[in-house]
Order: sequence, then C-alpha cells, then structure tokens
Amino acid sequence: MEHKKRTLVICLIVIVLSIISLKINFPDLAMPVINATEDPEAPSSNGSPYKLYYEKLAPFEKQAYNMILDKIYDMPERILVPDLDEESLDNVFRALLYDNPDLFFLGRKCSVKAELWNDFFSVEYIIDKSEYARKKAEIDAVCDSIISKLSNTSDQWQTELEIHNWIVDNCAYKIEEKEYVYSSVYGSLVNHIAACEGYSKAAKLLLDKVGIESAVISGTASSSRQAGGSHMWNVVNVNGNWYHLDCTWDDPLTDSGRGVRLYTYFNVSDEVIGKNHFDFSIDINCISDSDNYYSSTGLVFPNYSKVNETDLSNKIYAQYKNGERQIQINFSNEKSYKKACSELIDGYRLSSILKNKKAADGKTLFDKLQGYYDDKDLYTLTLIFD
Repeated sequence: MEHKKRTLVICLIVIVLSIISLKINFPDLAMPVINATEDPEAPSSNGSPYKLYYEKLAPFEKQAYNMILDKIYDMPERILVPDLDEESLDNVFRALLYDNPDLFFLGRKCSVKAELWNDFFSVEYIIDKSEYARKKAEIDAVCDSIISKLSNTSDQWQTELEIHNWIVDNCAYKIEEKEYVYSSVYGSLVNHIAACEGYSKAAKLLLDKVGIESAVISGTASSSRQAGGSHMWNVVNVNGNWYHLDCTWDDPLTDSGRGVRLYTYFNVSDEVIGKNHFDFSIDINCISDSDNYYSSTGLVFPNYSKVNETDLSNKIYAQYKNGERQIQINFSNEKSYKKACSELIDGYRLSSILKNKKAADGKTLFDKLQGYYDDKDLYTLTLIFD
C-alpha cells in the first residue's frame, strides 16, 4: 500500500513538472483563456484613425481586430486571438483590410488554428518587412507631395475635390487576377495603375491624412455603358454629411481612348448612386446632396429650354475660364436630360451657344470642343474642350 502511494506521488510530480516545462518552453501556448465577452476599451491606435468597419464588429471580433492590428506590422507567424468561427474570421479580416489601406503587405489568405486552449491567427505576407518599409516610404513621399499642394485643407469640400482630381488625373485603371499591387495604395499612388480597390484605398489614405473621415465600400455595379461586377468606392463625411465618392467611375475613357475627368460620382446620395451601385458592404445613410459637385458649382439644371440657354452658356464659359477643360452639366431628371441632348446635340443648339463665347486665343468655344461624354444613368453631359 505504501509503495502504491509513493508511486502516485511520483506520477503527480512528473505531471506537474511536465506542465511547468510546457509553460517554460512554449509561453505563448500557456496564456490564459481570453474572455471574449468584454468590450474593448478603444480601437487600436495603429493603422487608420477612422475605422468604420471595426465599429460594426461584435465585441469579441473587435478584440481580435485589435490584437491582430497591434502585432501585424511586425509580420509574426501567428497572433493570439479569441475563438473565431469562419464567419467571424471573415468579418475581422475584411474590417482590417477595408479600414487600413497601409496593410498592403497582406495577401488574401488567413486562418485561425486552435492549439491547446488558445487560438492563433495567421496570414500570408506577400512582401517582407524591408520591402514594406521601402514601399511605405515611397507612398508617404507621394502623399506628402500631394498634401503640400492642396489649396486649403481647412475647406473639406475643396480638399476632397483636389484629392479626387489628383487620383483621377494620375491613375489609370487596370485589373489583373492575383496581382495584389493593382488593389493597393502602392499601385495607385506610386505606379499610377490600379483597379477600383486601389483607387478607393488611395482616396481613403489621403483623406485620413488630412483629417476627413471616410471608408471604402464594396458592392456590385453596372450601367448602360458597363456590365455588372464587383466594385469598390468610398463614402466620405464632408461638413457633417455622408456622401458616396467613386473616383474610378469618374475616370473613364472616351471611345477614342482619351481619359476624361468626371464629377458624376462626387458626393452623391444613396438614392443617386443606387441607380447603378448595389449591395453595399456598409450602410452609412447618405441622404444629403448639399455638397454634391453640381449643387456646389451651380451646374445642375432642373430643366432645359431655349430660355435658359444663356445661363447654360455663361456657366460653361465661366468653368472654361477657370481652367476646366472637361465641363459637366447635370439635369435633374430624365425628361430634362433627354430634351437637352435632343436639342443641344441632335438639334445642333450646342454650336449656337458655344459660338457666342471666345477663348483667350480668339477662337470660339465651339472651335475648342473636342467631343462629349454622356451618362444616361445620372443625367449628365460632359463637354470635352481642347
């Protein structure tokens, strides 16, 4: 009997020593179980200052988000997280990528693996730390250059407009499967070639840096000119109101291959963009049109008739004198838009009103007119001048 007791004691000592050894050799596996019911105090200070997707997460998902963002820039093999099922992992990973455009060193594959009583997040890194540091420095230099040329950063609308214009003027659209650079801020800001994700993440990064709250938003989009498919754009908070901003669709090519800068999708409401953008990844409730481009510039016409042709020609001329060479006119409804196109284009009224205005070299605006671009969905007509 005494022998059995000594044997039991020895076994217990061996087990305890084994546990101690496990804790010493594998300290990350011996961390206490995370209480996934507590609300995080605040989002991580890393990454973007504006994290709208983080705010939509459940408490335990927010914890995982913060734990990953606090460690991810060191590119560890794995990061301790709360228990995440497949749906929660998707929620957290999408929030991280959408909120933080500087995470362009991440691929699109991630997983959570359980080991003993803990769970660990791992992700593919598509570049190493030294390459990331180099590319981030290049991005920061471009951003600093753009921001240094902004005319008035205290004016949110003007600042947003100038950021929109830089992206549209300096980025060309390209999409290629499994080439993540085209979906990144490096592609759009440094290489000047990007897909819609690169356009929208560049806008978010620049807006972040000037203190304008924004988010990227994904969904599907189709129009009379373009077949449906996955798409990404932005929502922006300007002067206290939320708007949609789509820099990609404001950067089309004409039939001749010439790039055009549009303002069709600059600060539009849910109702307006909902004509050809669907299945929003986040609901922000964009209902205002007070900072829409046409409302702000006076280039919106409730109706068209020969009576208001003088007003129309004066506004076109004012825009031209102000340096604009791609001048957009918006009509409030389909009836007015169709009548304007019928009269101005098909009825040649456009030549009459433009021949009355002269450029600095003495040529008329009609002589300077190179063509036009029409958007049947949003009732806009763009005049392209030399």
